[in-house]
Amino acid sequence: MFGKKKKAKSNYYYDSFPALCHFSLDCAKYILDFMNSFDHEKLFDLKTNVHEIEHKADDKKHEVTARLLTEFMTPIDREDILELLRLIDDITDAVEEISLKLYLYDYQELPPDSVPFMKLIYDCVEKTEECLRHFPDFMDMKKLWPYIEEVISLEEDSDTEYIDDTHKLYLEEKNGFKRHRAEAMYTMLEETADRCREVCRFVQTIAYKNV
Repeated sequence: MFGKKKKAKSNYYYDSFPALCHFSLDCAKYILDFMNSFDHEKLFDLKTNVHEIEHKADDKKHEVTARLLTEFMTPIDREDILELLRLIDDITDAVEEISLKLYLYDYQELPPDSVPFMKLIYDCVEKTEECLRHFPDFMDMKKLWPYIEEVISLEEDSDTEYIDDTHKLYLEEKNGFKRHRAEAMYTMLEETADRCREVCRFVQTIAYKNV
């Protein structure tokens, strides 16, 4: 029918976007489970195991990029595919950074409210993956927008969580080293949510370019 939005057919690249983001989600799930039963003695294992997931994500990204270099025609602009791959990879790197800094800074205990904050980040990554699963609908923003909106809302929640937790930290924690490590944790968590928002905003940009 004239004027009806067409749904983009799924293909290798569209399927690869949520597949790559699932590595981010696996990293976030591993860290959340670790935080729920925090054990200082297992920080090295945490860092090592999360890095292994991140390495698999890198391998997948390289596979997609290598195929892209051989394609004569792509379903959307080649530059947009590359940028979206980069932004998804940024999420995985941001999540891995949490596990790495837990180990490098040798956290003896978790800062207050780290677990609920990490759960919020897990939810944000999960909704980002869901948004990417619906990427084939990008030509119909009415279908895609609710998934983008969910991620934006969770990112705004993470901003509030960061402000509240950091303000409380400076009111209550007098030990400068503990305060530094806690603020570092809150910053890493909030920045991970930012990376999720950036992915979904770029999905929105692609949609507007292709209407």
